[in-house]
Amino acid sequence: MNRGFNFFKIFLLGFGFLSISLLWSIYNTDIPIILQKTYKISSFAVGWVMNLDNILAIFLIPLIGVLSDRTLTKIGKRMPYIITSLPIGAILFSLIPWIPIFFGINTPSLILLVLIILLMNIAQAVGRGPVISLMPDLVAPEHRSPANGIINFMGGLGSLLAYFFVGRISVVNRPLGFAIAGIIQLISVLVIFLAIKETKDSIIMTKMEEETELSFKKLINIKDKNLIFLLLAIFFWFIGFNAVETFYSVYMALEKGIDPTLGESISKINLGILALTFMIFSIPSGFIAKKIGRKRTIMIGLLGMILAFIGLIIFESLFITRIIFILGGISWALININSLPMVLDLGNLKSQGTHTGFYYFSSQLASIVAPPFAGFLADLLKTRFVIFPLGGVFFTLSLLMLLQVQGGEPKKEEE
Repeated sequence: MNRGFNFFKIFLLGFGFLSISLLWSIYNTDIPIILQKTYKISSFAVGWVMNLDNILAIFLIPLIGVLSDRTLTKIGKRMPYIITSLPIGAILFSLIPWIPIFFGINTPSLILLVLIILLMNIAQAVGRGPVISLMPDLVAPEHRSPANGIINFMGGLGSLLAYFFVGRISVVNRPLGFAIAGIIQLISVLVIFLAIKETKDSIIMTKMEEETELSFKKLINIKDKNLIFLLLAIFFWFIGFNAVETFYSVYMALEKGIDPTLGESISKINLGILALTFMIFSIPSGFIAKKIGRKRTIMIGLLGMILAFIGLIIFESLFITRIIFILGGISWALININSLPMVLDLGNLKSQGTHTGFYYFSSQLASIVAPPFAGFLADLLKTRFVIFPLGGVFFTLSLLMLLQVQGGEPKKEEE
């Protein structure tokens, strides 16, 4: 089979990623403020509320991946989940800032708010996996790294829109900011539904039964060693990345020895540099992997991240630090863009939803583990500076795991 690569269709699919990234960026910045500023609840409680998405995703994304692999309807395997759950999630998200306005600031209002947040998280988790699984359904294995680069570019654009446009609106008018994010997601779902005819555009459109069960047995029984080592590598590098993402701003504001406002501002600019560099380099990284191979590309990225952490430990110069964050953005793109396609190509065309679930199981588990683990070490050692050597150690562990992996490259298809 030799299918072409429809760039335009993948860009349209990328609107789903744009809307998801935009919505979650607003969620991550605004929900803690609503909970603490409005309801005055503890940081510990806020942490658990903010971990709901990770906890739900670790169970629901693999489950929905399996269910969508088993689904076969007139509009496709993934589309029924996308057009039902994401609009519900968008509407629930838009309702969140209205709860304290309509119901006041009291315990019943807080309970209702948390319930709406929980239901919104469930709806978003149900829709996210099928959106992600659509890419490998539409794209032949040899084109998946460039395709993943395109949709991650769109996801990065969504995050930038959140930080520089919708987020600014939300600061002065939270209901309007949330409504804009919800409306953009509704429009994105409509674009995907109209642009992609799943039953015609997918490489394979069959109901998968036995292979799903076999795929889960491979993971649970640890028979597919390559898959296990790759999932461990993903787990380790997300622990390293999430630990720094969680505590870098706090370290700069409270421990760097400079004015807290200045430290927070510098940290956000540096993280913005990393995010922008990642977005710009996301598409080239896919083509680099197509040229030299995914494993080799990811290894280069891991080495780059290890060097970046060493640099953050050694250097204090602001100019050098920003060069290091540019290196980090490039390296993170080389890793992140090519890891999902590598997981997918350790399976087959019938188990893409299942293998997407495996990928998100590892990454979401790391998102749950990393913040408390890094926080525990910071409390134990009485410094958040520990996040930099911690990051270097976990990216080194990822490199050691990846060296054990054979396969995950596009399979040669018969003429």
